[in-house]
Amino acid sequence: MPANCPLCSSAQTTLLTSKVRFNKTAEVRQCERCTLTFLNQSSFKFPTDFYESNYHQTYLTHVEPDALDPEKYYKKMLQATKPWSDRMNRLLTGREGCSTGHFITNIQSRARKVYGHELSTKEVQFCRDHLGQEVSDQPLQQRFEKGTFDYITMIFVLEHIAEPVEFLQHLKKFLKPDGKFVVLVPNVQDALVNFYDIPSFAEFYYCIEHLFYYTPKTITDMFAKAGLRGKVETVQEYPITNHLNWGYRQKPSDTLASRRAVPDIPLRQEHLQARWEAFWLEVDQRYKQLLGEIGYSDRIWAEVGSAND
Repeated sequence: MPANCPLCSSAQTTLLTSKVRFNKTAEVRQCERCTLTFLNQSSFKFPTDFYESNYHQTYLTHVEPDALDPEKYYKKMLQATKPWSDRMNRLLTGREGCSTGHFITNIQSRARKVYGHELSTKEVQFCRDHLGQEVSDQPLQQRFEKGTFDYITMIFVLEHIAEPVEFLQHLKKFLKPDGKFVVLVPNVQDALVNFYDIPSFAEFYYCIEHLFYYTPKTITDMFAKAGLRGKVETVQEYPITNHLNWGYRQKPSDTLASRRAVPDIPLRQEHLQARWEAFWLEVDQRYKQLLGEIGYSDRIWAEVGSAND
């Protein structure tokens, strides 16, 4: 069932695959005009109350069973999201006014006030009751006045949004005149998708939860359509060890293991551990440099505000 491109409305789209994560079927298409990769949203149907109650059960727990336990997942994600919260902290001056709240925890000491929005009722309760955070599933217009925020962060959110232009235009009302969105999304120019020939990764990568698969170009075009502009850059998050894992084992690792740059192999000579780790960290640094030089990375980081500024 062909679908027009949701960014430029072109009817000229190419079917990339209909095999997506966990043996589900949905059409992944690419626009021949603007190059946007997207899921044909009429080719599948979400379960009722998907994000409110089913998301982790159907999406994360196949790889990350700890996602069913908010406290365990929170502790893991504190570490996993630290590179992104560190970046956010560098933007904060201390004067500015979610999932399980891990990102909020990592930045709240640098901001005057931090609020969270989350659809999962279980995780909202955890953030409130266990972390004392101001997290809610209520629409923003029921909680805040227009022009409230210096920053609105969306860490792995925008790829889930069915109408991203309209979504950003709505949220823009809640930014201060000089406020910015900080956005992190997967980059479809991932080496595991485009450089290596690993069919099992492609079937894992594409999933019904991710409706858009952005590149720096297409997300910049989408921001422009929403009246936004700013800095868009690429980052390689996963280390060479994760790519080797996919090449040899053909399956994902858990949240923390997939981000370890040093192979998890015990050594007989413990006194060589430091040299072993230093070697792999250097290899990983050179590997990420190589990927950047040939045009691949797995993340897009953007800081954008009103195009009228």
